[in-house]
Amino acid sequence: MALLPESVRSSRGAVACFVVVLAAALYWRTAYPTITWWDSSEYSLAAGTLGVIPPPGSLLLTLLGWPVAHVPFGSSPAHVLNVFAGVLAAVTAGLVYIVALRIPVALRNGDAGLGAAPIYGGALGAWAFAFSDTLWEHAIKFTPYVLTVAFPGLMLWTMLRWWEEADHPDAWRWLALLGLLFGLDFSVHRTNALLLPGALIWILLRHPRSLRTPRAWLGGVGGLIAGLAVQLLIIPIAAFTRSPLNFNEPSTWSRFWEYVSLEQRGGGFLVQFLPRNAPFWSVQVTDLFRVLGANFLHWTGSAGVLGVFPAIAAVGGLVTLWRKNRRLALAFASTLFLQMAATVLYFNIPANYFRPLDRHYLPVCVTIAVLVAYGMAAAMQAGTIEMRTRPRAFAAAVGVLTALVPTGQLLGNWSAHDASHRYFASDFATNALQTLPANAIFFTVGDNDTFPLMYLQAVEGVRRDVTIINVSLANLPEFAERLQHRNPSFPLAMSRAERAAWAARVGSDTTLAIPVTGTHEDLGLALATTLPKSIAIRVKPQQGTRMLPAEITLLDIVRTNRWKRPLCFAITGGAEQMLWLKAYGRPEGLFWRIVPQVDAHPDEALLRSNLLARSQYRGYAESHVRIDEFSERIGMLYHFALQPLLAADRARGDIGRCREDRNALREAVPPARLAIPADMRKSIQSLCSAAR
Repeated sequence: MALLPESVRSSRGAVACFVVVLAAALYWRTAYPTITWWDSSEYSLAAGTLGVIPPPGSLLLTLLGWPVAHVPFGSSPAHVLNVFAGVLAAVTAGLVYIVALRIPVALRNGDAGLGAAPIYGGALGAWAFAFSDTLWEHAIKFTPYVLTVAFPGLMLWTMLRWWEEADHPDAWRWLALLGLLFGLDFSVHRTNALLLPGALIWILLRHPRSLRTPRAWLGGVGGLIAGLAVQLLIIPIAAFTRSPLNFNEPSTWSRFWEYVSLEQRGGGFLVQFLPRNAPFWSVQVTDLFRVLGANFLHWTGSAGVLGVFPAIAAVGGLVTLWRKNRRLALAFASTLFLQMAATVLYFNIPANYFRPLDRHYLPVCVTIAVLVAYGMAAAMQAGTIEMRTRPRAFAAAVGVLTALVPTGQLLGNWSAHDASHRYFASDFATNALQTLPANAIFFTVGDNDTFPLMYLQAVEGVRRDVTIINVSLANLPEFAERLQHRNPSFPLAMSRAERAAWAARVGSDTTLAIPVTGTHEDLGLALATTLPKSIAIRVKPQQGTRMLPAEITLLDIVRTNRWKRPLCFAITGGAEQMLWLKAYGRPEGLFWRIVPQVDAHPDEALLRSNLLARSQYRGYAESHVRIDEFSERIGMLYHFALQPLLAADRARGDIGRCREDRNALREAVPPARLAIPADMRKSIQSLCSAAR
């Protein structure tokens, strides 16, 4: 095995550290100051409370994040976790650099091929990846994808080390480490299992006899089993955690198997190659290349044609590798091809999926990034050699062009990924929680109106008197029993047999009388309101012929609660989510409150206070803060929530107050910054017009 001179090894190590530090500093500067939408709030909640993420989850990220979330400094635990995510992403950039600079060693010319120029060229290539679109997007928020992306770097490094020592009797140790990494990745997010076919081809191309060696098999399989065993920690965690994030509760062997095999999402570890959920070439393969183009081959935006340089560097790296060692070049090319193919085949994405799946292509980006860094190192080395026969201007031009690669990435992606002033998710969650009545039971519908609120409650201690029930999760088996187990005083009274009886009814249509008890204040009504003795609700399935578990749970709560705790429904799900209670829903801002009065007139003072005095809308009116698509939708929701107040102002004939209320929200959440549909914009405008 070729050895590097001590000076080269020390230089390479120092530059690797600098790669990590610079990337981490960038991510720290642009990190979200708190939670954001989708996975960020859910995983921050899991880390802060040692919770169990719904499958496939990310146990290893939770275990790493739990002590970080309790570090006693920073503006919030979520911000500290976001900075930690940046460190993980920066380490990945460092791994890309290390793997790229390891290739000359595997080529048996490490001492001759690693002068200062290729070392710095490799660093520039690693920064080009660090500043790329998809990695940067996930490096500024706490999600499993920053940990997922570190594993292919570790795996490629391990595979290269095995390549160097494949003829040595102890080479099986590298295969044991590789197996361990694949096993551990099962506790991250499983995406890197798609690198396994490439790893097998890698072994066959270098030293196929290894597959006939008992020690190699024992090492690889033993490492894999050891890594997989980490996932067993989820059983005691699920059994003893007090986190609100433990819906599946995999605390027994049977539930653990359902959890890891993704039983509630279809089972079979979600392996479904056929039928395809969308056209293979025009949708699924195209989606992969769309993401690769956004990271390595693009020519629009502020970076212009600089965006094509990473792709040129990657091709140059593969060509250079082919010229020096065709077997290793073929191994890299085969690994990349199989990784891409396995990714497209496994994820089997549908057309027009509600969320982009760019994050799942990150491991492929790591493999390409290694070729980018190696290509740039080779370019710098070639420029150094050419200096001997050409003018210094030529070498300078090579150096400038190489430096422009990360520069183009940085310029092109800065505005899109500077999230340092984005509080949209946190503000929405705070606005909803802080305006709810005391001890409310709050029904939500999706990830983004549930997990941000749960995070604020469980981790930052905001409004812990509120109970949040996600209607979708309420359809899980035993949801009601688990809810009552965590909180015995919660208003649920049906036995399992009673719930089963309701579920067995076909086409049931039952009218129930719910007695009205409590004071006007308890019910949220004015003193002059005449209270009915009871309200009538017509209970029937909303879809199909049988009631869903969530509908039965709502019925149980309504009958058992008897108006002791306010029932509120998030407006994110629309009025239909109130089911047979819809007629009794009164708008109070970001939610409807159930009151014993049909089509109740809104409490104008309360509505105005909730939306215009007690809520904050940071970032919407600041032109330098980018508003993402979902935050735009939330901005439109704020305007929708204000319409009952404007309609009430209008009904009283107070056009001046109507315009004042409308303009107050328009200043905080400018419609020009949102993609508000024309009909909604016209409706808002007409509500406060003098003639209508």
